[in-house]
Amino acid sequence: MTDPAGQPTVLFVDDDTDIQSAARLLLTRRGFRVLAAHDAAEALTRVAADAIDLVLLDLNYAPGATTGAEGLALLRDLHALRPALPVIVVTGHSGVAIAVAAMREGATDFVMKPWNNERLVTLLHDTLDRLRREAGPAEADSETGEPVLIAVSGPIRTAVALADRIAPTRAHMLLSGSPGSGKTLLARRIHARSGDTAPPVMLDAEGLSTLPPGRGTWIIRGIESLPPPLQRTLADRLDGTAPPRILALSSLGVEELAARLPPRLWLPLEAVRVTLPPLASRQDDIPALATHFLHYFAIRHGLAEPALDTASLDALRLRPWPQNIRELRAAMERMVVLGDAAAPLPGDSTHTQDAPTLAQSEQALIEAALRRHGFNVSHAARDLGLTRPALYRRMARYGL
Repeated sequence: MTDPAGQPTVLFVDDDTDIQSAARLLLTRRGFRVLAAHDAAEALTRVAADAIDLVLLDLNYAPGATTGAEGLALLRDLHALRPALPVIVVTGHSGVAIAVAAMREGATDFVMKPWNNERLVTLLHDTLDRLRREAGPAEADSETGEPVLIAVSGPIRTAVALADRIAPTRAHMLLSGSPGSGKTLLARRIHARSGDTAPPVMLDAEGLSTLPPGRGTWIIRGIESLPPPLQRTLADRLDGTAPPRILALSSLGVEELAARLPPRLWLPLEAVRVTLPPLASRQDDIPALATHFLHYFAIRHGLAEPALDTASLDALRLRPWPQNIRELRAAMERMVVLGDAAAPLPGDSTHTQDAPTLAQSEQALIEAALRRHGFNVSHAARDLGLTRPALYRRMARYGL
């Protein structure tokens, strides 16, 4: 997963600009492409948007911080985003004890500040060489990670904290929330923090004709659309001695969903229920999400990143966002592509004369995603945050 010039890409996360400069000078001379991030949010955006081969991770970013807690939390988020991404911890103030804790959390190795240049370069090459030997064919398609789960406001932080607490267990979970609120992303985060090294089985209940064999973790989107025969089959599996772990996703309210599923299936699924609030009720998340998506798409498309002023952010906070994060994501991509933070947003009634319609904007985004993924519908659907059937319906609507 190197850049076109054949250079492996290293992301160095450290708040000290002098150390960043020293690392960039050293590693660039030794044949690496070096990207910088100065805090957790910037690091996650970089990993989501760019083809990163390895992360060098300092553990403290806030002034005066020495506990390493920030870095350990970021390490867990990086592994939720890219489970196979190698992370080498760089530590000074926190010492060996916190570096060992980072190894328990999944860090590949650690180096101490001030590092020995030759040892650091050798460690990077050895780590990348080992990963190339061990990588299977399934990892060839993992150049970029899933979109980042950003939790700033109280309601979403509460939901994520509950999910994180239950993640290491084998408990089934029901993730509910309106379309585009981040249910699939949260399910992937739960699996990444579960300790299960096998990839989750992604299932779209709509149109499903059979259940897969085996145990593992199943993420079932639109659980209410599971055909009645499969509802009974799944209930039987959950009653067995070695059931799969089910992370069920639904946009329905609790009462409506309970009416759609038999009690034998509903009761085990709703034992642990996490509800994601709509974006309109999470106004504190909107600036962070907007900034993230602008940075993400600027990197992805190789374009300048528009700046959002206070008035623009206030306008974003006031929008209803009926399609939630998915809609905000599309609006920010459009701003990047048009190169203007003041560009009209899809559905903005103040720019109706010349602005593309919402349908035209959606069609353009779908076409761009399909081209980006070589018209692989599964990958394009995942990129857009849609199920495959939902993307097929939109493709048919626009004649794609």
